[in-house]
Amino acid sequence: MLRRVAVVGVGQTYHEGAKNTQSYYDVVFEAATRALEDAALEKGDIDTVIASGWDVADGRTLSDMYLVPAGAGYLKDSAKAAEDGVLAFAYGHMRVLSGAFDTVMVVAHGHTEHPSELVSNVVFDPFFFRPFGASTITTLALQVCAYAHKYGVTSEQAAGVVVKNRRNALDNPYAHLRSGVSVQDVVRSPPVAWPLRALDCPPRSVGAVALVLTTEERVKRIRPEGVAWVRGIGWAVDGYELGAADLSRLSSLAAAAERAYSMAGVKKPVEEMDVAEVHDITSYHELMAYEALGWAQPGGGARLLEEGVTSRGGKLPANPSGGVLSTNLHAGSGLLRVAEAVLQVTGRAGEHQVDGARTALAHGTSAAAGPAAVGNCVVILGRD
Repeated sequence: MLRRVAVVGVGQTYHEGAKNTQSYYDVVFEAATRALEDAALEKGDIDTVIASGWDVADGRTLSDMYLVPAGAGYLKDSAKAAEDGVLAFAYGHMRVLSGAFDTVMVVAHGHTEHPSELVSNVVFDPFFFRPFGASTITTLALQVCAYAHKYGVTSEQAAGVVVKNRRNALDNPYAHLRSGVSVQDVVRSPPVAWPLRALDCPPRSVGAVALVLTTEERVKRIRPEGVAWVRGIGWAVDGYELGAADLSRLSSLAAAAERAYSMAGVKKPVEEMDVAEVHDITSYHELMAYEALGWAQPGGGARLLEEGVTSRGGKLPANPSGGVLSTNLHAGSGLLRVAEAVLQVTGRAGEHQVDGARTALAHGTSAAAGPAAVGNCVVILGRD
């Protein structure tokens, strides 16, 4: 029988923009310290540390040499996930399940030391795609074109996602962007990569997030109440070749969700989930996520939004924290989705708490895995 794994500690910084002059390991230290305090543990209680980061984005080789000690990992076993933080969470979860470790610290961060579009170009094929200036945002724009054309999704419908998430961020003191916008603000913002405009895309945020995972046996001693249990987890990656993919759907997210739902015993997600934190890497991608997660039929994501199903007072609120469109920690964005889901199910999300939330879904997308959101991970969390 598999061990039960719980999240007993959550820590995050107050996320900001370029005005934050802290180094990337300073923000990780701050988040990890808060996670330890939240779990009522000391750094000596941590058995292993998983750090999420991307050397090219951090601007230095082996950036985990700084991240791991900052995350309570000095002279301890550690590993680095050069991916989105949600996959570092999956790694940490497996380490607890293995029986080799009882308590794991998972840390991830975002920083503005790099020109993100330039460095994201290096993940592409050096002969066919890199010379054309392919980057994270341009390939996401290609995917948006395919999706919007196939299903007739308008820029105004996608802008509704931005309006919802930025409105939600007003109640989240940790969010980077805490100002409301209108549909017209979004559709009139400067173009970035057609049809994406500036407000359809996330900001560049500075900050960090940390989680402490442990076993059921240790939970009884550490924190017998107010913990979030990992009920299901799944991840998948599409093929790397951009031209061979059906860009109009997030097939790897659908596969990851199916695995997470199966593990958690979820049959009807809209009925059984109380809240969700999805990786809105663009406004259109939140609508695509609704469909891949099984909440709506293909092309039906916009209607779900318009009917208010995913609003704060809806049947399945999505991104009550404000999402990535309000705070973008790059490699830390997926882990932040998990952290916010933990806060929701433990009733500690403050002003953006969803009433009665007991079961939550968290979703992260990997920007490092390749073009057009090819890697995705889904985590189902709940409380007893």
